[in-house]
Amino acid sequence: MMRASYRQGCALSAFIVVIVCGLLGLSAAAGFADGSYSSPEATHLVLHEGEEARPDDDVGAGLQDRVLECDVVVVGGGSAGTSAALAAARSGAKTVLIQSRGVLGGNASSESKLHMVGADKEGGRGHLMKTEAREGGIVEEYTVRNSVENPQRSVELHDLTLYKLFREEPNVQLILNAPMVSAVKEWEEGSGGWVVKQVTAENQEAQVRYIVKGKVFIDATGDGRLGAEAHVPYIIGRESRSHFGESLAEARSDNETEGSSFAFTSRDYGRPMTFTAPEWAMKFTSSDFKYRPIHSDILDYGYWWIEVAWPYSTIRDNEAIRDRLLEAVLGIWDYIKNSGNFPEAENLALDWIEWWPCKREGRRFRGLYIMTQNDILPDPKQKPPPAPMLFDDRVSYGGWNLDLHNPKGIFDTSRPAFASHRLPYLYSTPLRSLIAQNATNLMLAGRLASFSHVVFGSQRVMKTAAAMGQASGTGAAYFALHGIPPADVGGHPDGVWSIQQQLLRDDQYIIGMYNQDPRDHALRAAAVKASSFVANETFDGRPQLVVSGQTRAVHGYGGAAPSQRKEGVQRWVSEALPAWIALEWTTPITDIAQVELVFDTGMHRTLMLSMMLRDQHKMVWGRPQPETVRDYSIEARLAAGADDQWRQVITVQGNFQRKRRHNVARQMAQIDPQKVGVESLRLVVSATNGIPHAHVFEIRVYGKDGLTPFPAKPQPQQQRPRRETKLWMR
Repeated sequence: MMRASYRQGCALSAFIVVIVCGLLGLSAAAGFADGSYSSPEATHLVLHEGEEARPDDDVGAGLQDRVLECDVVVVGGGSAGTSAALAAARSGAKTVLIQSRGVLGGNASSESKLHMVGADKEGGRGHLMKTEAREGGIVEEYTVRNSVENPQRSVELHDLTLYKLFREEPNVQLILNAPMVSAVKEWEEGSGGWVVKQVTAENQEAQVRYIVKGKVFIDATGDGRLGAEAHVPYIIGRESRSHFGESLAEARSDNETEGSSFAFTSRDYGRPMTFTAPEWAMKFTSSDFKYRPIHSDILDYGYWWIEVAWPYSTIRDNEAIRDRLLEAVLGIWDYIKNSGNFPEAENLALDWIEWWPCKREGRRFRGLYIMTQNDILPDPKQKPPPAPMLFDDRVSYGGWNLDLHNPKGIFDTSRPAFASHRLPYLYSTPLRSLIAQNATNLMLAGRLASFSHVVFGSQRVMKTAAAMGQASGTGAAYFALHGIPPADVGGHPDGVWSIQQQLLRDDQYIIGMYNQDPRDHALRAAAVKASSFVANETFDGRPQLVVSGQTRAVHGYGGAAPSQRKEGVQRWVSEALPAWIALEWTTPITDIAQVELVFDTGMHRTLMLSMMLRDQHKMVWGRPQPETVRDYSIEARLAAGADDQWRQVITVQGNFQRKRRHNVARQMAQIDPQKVGVESLRLVVSATNGIPHAHVFEIRVYGKDGLTPFPAKPQPQQQRPRRETKLWMR
């Protein structure tokens, strides 16, 4: 009866439409004169030759299963997971990234709008030509790209920048809006650990269940959902001072964590804007801001210290934490607008409030090595400070302060919001801290990795987590492609070396490690020549530095410890433009296939997408970094007996990136069809994005064997003495 009535109602509605259209002199089929209705022909599906009709779609009850198989599975698409997935895919591993949200970037996405900080401490650890602490590699790539393509500082376009990276990478499959819900693991008697076989993620909106099988898995979920499912030992809270012998730890262990925060943004509307807080908003007085100052120049974006943890679980009580944070945000805005202490806020109004708590801490897992305070700052009072531990398996680094927050957050305004302990040097992170303790094929990335709570205070920030993710992804690809369980890393020192060398090649800085790739023809350069260079008593920009193996300056205040670095600027600096730098070989190179360059992107400055106007003035945004080479060409000269001409291999205009790779195999085959070989290759710089000098950190030259990742470490009897690099200037 109900179905019949519904049909009758639809028929009556259609009849009324026809009558009304007739009275108005309109045709229901033809539509209005402005074409807002289309013709009846447009309602029919038109298939072209060779196209098949879509098969019947089973949309009955339940979820449709889709099974995927790959080499590396990354769960979590924040800053760590994004870098991990891209690194694994670019290193040759078939990769799947599972992200619970609809956008990538985690706390840096449009859902939270938190700016990404890291080892450079928002420029506080940066000094021109002396200390370049900003994380490189993948996070630098998309940060620089975003700074050029997104001058309006739209966080939604930052989401798009990350998304485009995955659309451009054929070796990775991205799954969005699909939280991981379970994992299948098996106990392996021989190894004494769990082996993760597959994970399940569900997209409830699409009603699809993804079953993803892999060889190596990476937990980058922040709270550690995958690691918990795999039974990896974890801790929530703070270890006692005696647990690891850390002087900065609490006297007693507890379950308290750093809290979650809410941000907001405001806009000046050019006229008075009123605000009335709801009854349930928190009430604040001026005394509440003794340790949490509200500055008149940052009323546009606030505030990291709107933070809630105690008495809630940051994992289980996320909904309650959201409610408390919303009460705090509206109460603080009420104070700003209505206390009378901020007349400059008269024309301001809220235009965005965060709805997803921006988390700092959940689970931390136990890996093959647990980093503690004693690895990076054993005695904060010791003068001079000792160098941090330099791990043999180091793959990443940090430098943010040991930033330990008050777990009561905004509920304890009578005490400081945090305690911060400055780190005198950059410190290294071992690969073992990124491998789970008792799950043989599970790796870790980001704030859930193997650190004490004290060290977590530095490692948790997003750019440092991104560098950590790149290390995990590169390592996971190596282990998957070579059939090695990550837990067996201790038995494969040559594999660790290969992972480290690949990270260096991909512009990841590793303290005290230098390019040793035996396939790099530039390392065997008989001579390095340049049109000019700058060198004096205080500054050395000689051309031979492009093969020094270190691609940044870290000898200044706050850089690497003296025993863990090469001194100097570590780049060729020309006197003027145009300029050129050339590599020459005594034995011609017949198989040049790829040339790789590292340029200067001003890594002594902070660079991040920030909604805070005060931070925006610290950086170069909306255009390329002025130090970066913009227009250049690569030229080759064939071996003696051919001719003495320079042949153009490739020309680039409008560059703004730091790391550039050029596959030149086709061009070289055209230039040298007889394979007489190249005796000299030169980079000609015609313009930068601002400064009147060329800055080049590194030039690498590879044959066809260098097109694959992960160099093999030469055995001692295979190692050839490197020729002394001669320095020339023309």
